Amino acid sequence: MNLLRKTVQIFITLVMLSFLQSCNSSPEQIKDDQLSSFMLGGIYFINGYGGIDEVNNMMESAGYTSNEEFVGGYKQILEFPFDPSQKSDVQYMLENMWDITDKASLIETIQDLKTRDYQYKSWDYARIVNNACLGYAAEYLSKDEAIKIAKEILPLAKEKYKTWEAYFTDFNLGRINWNPEDEEKELFESLAKNITKGERSIYQILPLNVTTK
Repeated sequence: MNLLRKTVQIFITLVMLSFLQSCNSSPEQIKDDQLSSFMLGGIYFINGYGGIDEVNNMMESAGYTSNEEFVGGYKQILEFPFDPSQKSDVQYMLENMWDITDKASLIETIQDLKTRDYQYKSWDYARIVNNACLGYAAEYLSKDEAIKIAKEILPLAKEKYKTWEAYFTDFNLGRINWNPEDEEKELFESLAKNITKGERSIYQILPLNVTTK
């Protein structure tokens, strides 16, 4: 009888320990590789919406409270921020800024950015994702093709950069190297520095690489 009582007590103790560990453990990390892929170019998209404060106001106005809700909200604004209704304007911009006039020239430009040997690769990665989104709006790419391009860049960024902070610091250095006198230099420097700040930043909710203690 004593042996049975002792066995029951051990069982109860193990159950209680398991329960306490589950209560004290951090919630399961949210993962969304598709959104994370588009986040590589998110500095352009957030700037297009009016900046960090404007995007934060959009999220606040939507009444989101949980990380899952924030992820859903950011998917709506960061995945395919440009629409085919903007086709003419987007085609003009791609031709004027990149000499891109069709699908073939878009793919060639993206491949060049992907494979070139350059010190500040996040600058290239961000532009690849931005151009893929513009290519969708210009109707040079389907949604599936744009998603595939973005998803192919994510593991490259993960391998080279441990955090989003490192990624956007490098992005800003690449942008300065491209044009030290650019009129938007201070704007993008501020964006790069602050885009990851705040517990409700999507860059906090979906880290580039999940670190384990």
